[in-house]
Amino acid sequence: MRAWVALFKKDFKLTRTVFFVGLVINLLVVMLTLYMGMKADHTLLIFLPLVVGVILHVLYVPIVVFISLKTEANQLHIWLHNPGPASTLLISKIVNGLMMLVISLLMLYVMSGLLIIPKFNLIEAYWTDIWISGLLIFLHIIVISIIIGVWVLFLWALYQFLKFAIGRWSWLVVIGAVIIPSWISVLLESTKLYSLVTKWGSITYNFPTFSIQPIQTYAGEYLYTFIFIIGLFFLSAWIVDNKVEV
Repeated sequence: MRAWVALFKKDFKLTRTVFFVGLVINLLVVMLTLYMGMKADHTLLIFLPLVVGVILHVLYVPIVVFISLKTEANQLHIWLHNPGPASTLLISKIVNGLMMLVISLLMLYVMSGLLIIPKFNLIEAYWTDIWISGLLIFLHIIVISIIIGVWVLFLWALYQFLKFAIGRWSWLVVIGAVIIPSWISVLLESTKLYSLVTKWGSITYNFPTFSIQPIQTYAGEYLYTFIFIIGLFFLSAWIVDNKVEV
C-alpha cells in the first residue's frame, strides 16, 4: 500500500501544474460570471460561463493522464521497470486525474452556489430540477472523463508498442484505432443483440420545469460501458506489460 501511495504522490507531482491551472481557470469562470451578472442582469445568461466551465471538466482526466504519460515517456525504460504490474502504474494515473477532477468540480459547484444565492429569484421556480440535474451532470461528467482517460491510456499503450514494430507508421494505426471503433460502435448499436444486452433497467429523468421531454437511460447501458472500459483498461495494461519493449 505504501508503494502505491508513493506512486500516486509521484503522479500528482507530475501533473500538479495542470491541477493548479485548472483551479485558476475556475476562478476566472466565476469572475466572468460576476461580470455577466452586471451586464446581463435578470437573465439566466449570467450562469452560462458556469455551465460551460462544468462541462469542460470532461477533459480533465484525459488531459492529466496524457501529460503524465508524456512525461513518463521521457524516461520510459525506468518507468516500465518499476516493480509491480502495469495495471498498478496506470490506475494510479486514472485515480490521480479523478481526484483532481472531483476537487475542481466541487470547488466550481461551491462557488456556483455562492453566486446563485443573490440571484435565487431567477431560478427559484426551477430549483428542484436544477439541483437534481446538477448532481446527475456531476456524476456523468466523472464517468465520461474516466472513459476518455482510459481511451488515452489504450492509445498511448498501442502507440508505444507499434513504434518499435512499424516505426513512424504507428501514428496511422493509432488514428485508425480512434476512427474504426467509433464506426463499429455505430453499427453495433443498431443491432438487436446490442438492444438485448443494454436495453434493460429503464431509468427515466423528469425535469418538468425545463419544458423538455423525459430523459431515458438504461442500467444495461451503464453496465455495458463499465465492463467495456474495465476491459479496455486491462488490455492497455497487458500491452504495456507484455508488448512494449525498451
